[in-house]
Amino acid sequence: MYKFFSMVIATALSLNLVAQSDVDALRYSTLDFGGTARSLGSGNAYGALGGDMSSFSMNPAGIGIYRGSEFVLTPGLLSINSESSYLGTKTVEDKYKFTINNAGIVFASVKRGKENATTGWVTGAFGISYNRLANFNSSVLYTGYNEGSSLLNSYVDYLNGNGGTNPGEVFDKDPFGAGLAWETYLINPSGADSTQYFPVVEGNVQQTKSIATQGGIGETAITFGGNYGNRLYVGATIGIPHISYIVSSVYTESDVNGEYDNFESFTLTDVSETYGTGINAKLGLIYRINDNLRLGAAVHSPTLYGLNDNYISSMSSNLEGDGEYEFDSPIGEFSYELVTPWRVIGSAAVTIKKIGFISAEYEFVDYSESSFNFNRTFDAGDISYENTINTNIDTKYGAASIIRLGGELTYDVFRFRGGYIMSSSPFNDGIAADGADFAKNTWTAGLGIKEDDYFIDLAFAHSNTKEYDIQYVYDNGAGVNQGATIDKTFNNFLLSFGFRF
Repeated sequence: MYKFFSMVIATALSLNLVAQSDVDALRYSTLDFGGTARSLGSGNAYGALGGDMSSFSMNPAGIGIYRGSEFVLTPGLLSINSESSYLGTKTVEDKYKFTINNAGIVFASVKRGKENATTGWVTGAFGISYNRLANFNSSVLYTGYNEGSSLLNSYVDYLNGNGGTNPGEVFDKDPFGAGLAWETYLINPSGADSTQYFPVVEGNVQQTKSIATQGGIGETAITFGGNYGNRLYVGATIGIPHISYIVSSVYTESDVNGEYDNFESFTLTDVSETYGTGINAKLGLIYRINDNLRLGAAVHSPTLYGLNDNYISSMSSNLEGDGEYEFDSPIGEFSYELVTPWRVIGSAAVTIKKIGFISAEYEFVDYSESSFNFNRTFDAGDISYENTINTNIDTKYGAASIIRLGGELTYDVFRFRGGYIMSSSPFNDGIAADGADFAKNTWTAGLGIKEDDYFIDLAFAHSNTKEYDIQYVYDNGAGVNQGATIDKTFNNFLLSFGFRF
């Protein structure tokens, strides 16, 4: 496996396309429980309520609430707005994506004569559902004039470090970065020492980067459970999540002010694809204290993922009178494992028949518990790199809380819903750059129609978060170069169709 820019990976809070990093661990461990429009409209605070397929990926005891069979399909439309700020310049990008947020079927039945029993098993249920747990779709663009440094400075620092690099070894040492700059004549050997290098530009360039990402995490939840004495509801889920993450970034530096005689621009293009499947287990219970109050609890095991990366980079340069050049990296391939953290969820709900409910939920997750396993071939480089990244995870990330609040009002066959979700920052204190702490706030609303044999629900969710991207890390003596802050806004529209049989 090619490993490059270990220093950048160790220190940057970025969305860059690089080899596996702590940022990947955070991305695949951060979940936005998807599911039905009914659940989302009430802030996904369904842990103590159940009777909804979203609960299969949250609190599987929810399947015990079912007293009949059901089929549900939930398509959705997602819009993402990204407002980036870089070196004093603001840029806005929008993206839209159709999704399938949920689909599934439940088979449930009540034992004859046990409908109102206070002891013994009353119902049994089995269900299979697909729930979307994370969205990776995004489009980001930022640009700014950098007087202090160039990406090429970081390449030169890397090659010049530890006694320098022989010219014949440059490409093999870094075939996805400095080696491409070498092959396109953007860095050159020093006349006094051929193992030391200098870049053709060192700042005073317009830097522009676009990042297009797509994919997400969808989970197939195989759930079973039951109702004991119309008081205790239990359930278990075998979760099989699937990751698809595709990112394409294009980074350009241009001499817009004519500062250099033999340089006009260069462009670095990175494309990476990550696919994989995991497995986890979830256990849950709901206890109905009385007709109005329910308590719920669930625990999620870590997910063990087997992941596969494919990546390639290319660079082109325009050196004006000295010519135009282009070079491609080899195709990088790597298979590895990732373990995500445990999750613990507690919930409570107050229900009033024919009026509605209010509910609250608390989730605890410690992102520092994520870890990579690269040790497939006992390669010393892989083991060292694995230790470095796992140390970064322990250092940068910590415990986080997710609070979900929701409510529903009933009027005849109509349902009116609202909710709020607060996800705290996954970073330890002092780590997040420029206030980009990745904390997320979500407001939800929804309405529905519920008949005996079918239901239709509509939900809307509005979320915002602040992220950070830095293309490279270089200290020119006056401090480390600045990255871009990215304010992201998500608007999610869901429509659920359900049939009971």
